[in-house]
Amino acid sequence: MRARIFAVTLLLAVPAAAADWFPPKDMMTVGVYYYPEAWPESQWAGDMANIKKMGMEFVHMGEFAWAYMEPEEGRYRLDWLDRAVQLAADNGLKVILCTPSATPPVWLSRRHPDILMVDALGRRMDHGGRQQGDWSSPLYRDYVKRIDTQLAMKFGSDPRVWGWQIDNELSHYEKQYSYSPAATGSFRAWLRQKYRTIDRLNADWGTSFWSMRYSSFDEIDIPNQNNHPGLPNPHAQLDFARFFADEGAGFLRMQAATLRQFGGQQWITTNFMAMHEDIDPMRSAKDLDAFTWTHYPVHGEVLAEYGPLAFRLGSAAIQSFMHDFMRPINGISGLMELQPGQVNWGAVNPWPQPGAIHMWIMRAFGAGARLVCTYRYRQPLVGNEQYHKGLVETDGVTPSPGGLEYEQAARDMLKLREHYQAGAKEPAAYAKRHTAFVIDFDSRWDIDIHKQTTRWDTVNHWMKYYRALKSMMAPVDVVTMAHDLSAYPFVVAPAYQLASDETIAKWKAYAEAGGHLVLTSRTAEMDTRGHFPETLWAERIWSLIGAKLPKYDLLPGDIKGRVTSGGVGYQWGSWADILEPQPGTTVLATYADQFYAGKAAAVTHKVGKGSVTYIGVDTLTGDLEAVLLRRLFTEAGAAPASLKPDFLVDWRDGFWVATNFTSTPQTIPARPGAQVLVGTRTLPPGSAAVWIE
Repeated sequence: MRARIFAVTLLLAVPAAAADWFPPKDMMTVGVYYYPEAWPESQWAGDMANIKKMGMEFVHMGEFAWAYMEPEEGRYRLDWLDRAVQLAADNGLKVILCTPSATPPVWLSRRHPDILMVDALGRRMDHGGRQQGDWSSPLYRDYVKRIDTQLAMKFGSDPRVWGWQIDNELSHYEKQYSYSPAATGSFRAWLRQKYRTIDRLNADWGTSFWSMRYSSFDEIDIPNQNNHPGLPNPHAQLDFARFFADEGAGFLRMQAATLRQFGGQQWITTNFMAMHEDIDPMRSAKDLDAFTWTHYPVHGEVLAEYGPLAFRLGSAAIQSFMHDFMRPINGISGLMELQPGQVNWGAVNPWPQPGAIHMWIMRAFGAGARLVCTYRYRQPLVGNEQYHKGLVETDGVTPSPGGLEYEQAARDMLKLREHYQAGAKEPAAYAKRHTAFVIDFDSRWDIDIHKQTTRWDTVNHWMKYYRALKSMMAPVDVVTMAHDLSAYPFVVAPAYQLASDETIAKWKAYAEAGGHLVLTSRTAEMDTRGHFPETLWAERIWSLIGAKLPKYDLLPGDIKGRVTSGGVGYQWGSWADILEPQPGTTVLATYADQFYAGKAAAVTHKVGKGSVTYIGVDTLTGDLEAVLLRRLFTEAGAAPASLKPDFLVDWRDGFWVATNFTSTPQTIPARPGAQVLVGTRTLPPGSAAVWIE
């Protein structure tokens, strides 16, 4: 079957003003965190000079310095920060300033303890850490707005300041949610706005079950497992997850608006955490100018499925997925906090593989990042992060091993800029493989509320499909159903549990127009309220997938089920949809054991000018999923590459970029006459190459 020709390029389109922030010819800039308040002022000038000498192009300051900016209520001291900014400017360094809302000062916590979050056990947090502030507290927001206003008045129109970061890793870390009176009141207000009447809430929450019915919004508390002998209402839990994500986005929105009151020429971001489930970056799409994130690939996880060196290299899938998730939001993305060496907060903190840090930076480049920043310049001598490496050793001068790799990456970027060609055209064969990877935070939250099996992991399920796509050298944009999918030849929407009738209709229209849609297990079981429709199981998508879906199975413990495709066997354990294909539908895989042996596990059929493939089994390794995706791409005329999983190759601005996250050497897929600018044609584990053809 001949594929349509689609005009899709790496989504680097940016708002009009961004040309001044991130000139295309610069491609990607590299910088570092610096904490002037932590070091004697007599050392600042030397530090700034050394930062410049190491090739860094910007510094990042101020995120944890509220106690220095406002040592007493209403007494603001920004003169020291102004001097640090000037030293950066004197050395030709751009400056990213931060709002300090992640670390409220002790005077505020002691005077107003109600600005502190309350955990699930009812314990109010205390001063002495970070992210203890309660975003739902109107008083806390007022104090945050005051300090932000002072910063914006001082620096909002300052040409030395390049951009702003709001807060830091917005979350409450392992405490997750705040259960404070302020959060409870804000949740009730959110529910009033959403439902308008308590009768509608009762209907959507199914409160007829277990006599849960409410007569007033004021009777509703935050669902808390610790307060229930049984399970809290799952619909209440889903709405609270939505509320909490909205509350976080609102906190960011408030700070962004405050900064813009006194400037507007500087870009604004926050550093989201990788794969964090509580905060949804897409909710801030209209509030932020750039989408940056935090990533520490190596912190003691074994990651055996990625190879014996994965504990030193990190997960290629997670790192690449996050780039492909952040970039399409508005086209400006980057890594604001990338590991410089050993960290201190993992259960075990090993060295990254030599070369891996440089590889991570080059991966960011290949994925379209506009900036990469590392945390931090100097390794602290005191405090909670003493064992956290920096770009320099504890003497404050000598480059660390990671610092040397950052220096190399900075030199490489200067070299690559010499070969930049405006308007470079994406290779046609590469463009044919463009894929929209559609995720849904509501579905992720809802599945986590009732997994049905401890063996299910939604992110792991996503990664099986994502790794397969990248092994075929497919450019991927991670998007939502709000995105225009019509330009993509392929759409993969895994485990899309909460599907509206409108979403199902969009999927059908996409396929009818010639697109190739892939759906997976746990799709369209529920509507967006988390209700089962009053139909047969998943009946709403039967005609779309060309098969009935009368039942599913789950296996306990480490029992492994078997499934076959093309004479090859695979194993599964977490989820298996048993399919009954309809006339005209092709069976791609069948179950080889259990009482439904011989029944279909995966099917495909033609829909209009395109196709719909449904893969109902979640295999242990994702190998079957990879085989079926490869078959689909081949039959659609988008000949896939054959890369080893976790050996990533992408095109950006005229450059091919390869990064080897595998545990064995890999050969780059460069033509004989290609000019290799960075690295070599054979890449050891933890290394990168960049070439032009």
